[in-house]
Amino acid sequence: MTVPLGPGTVMAWYAYSRSNGGLDQTHKSWAVGYDYPLSERTDVYAAYLNDKYMSVSTGDTFGVGIRAKF
Repeated sequence: MTVPLGPGTVMAWYAYSRSNGGLDQTHKSWAVGYDYPLSERTDVYAAYLNDKYMSVSTGDTFGVGIRAKF
């Protein structure tokens, strides 16, 4: 999902899956981020991702970047 906020855009995502096979595991992921335009062709962004498999520790990822459109 994306929602305009100020000059930029808030991004959010959620996913859930479950395996009914021999392992019977669940997997949950969610992420949030913000995309900010610097110009018509350039923007910067930041995002955070939380990833969790059943009976395994949680993984966290954070990223920032700049994108130029040609």
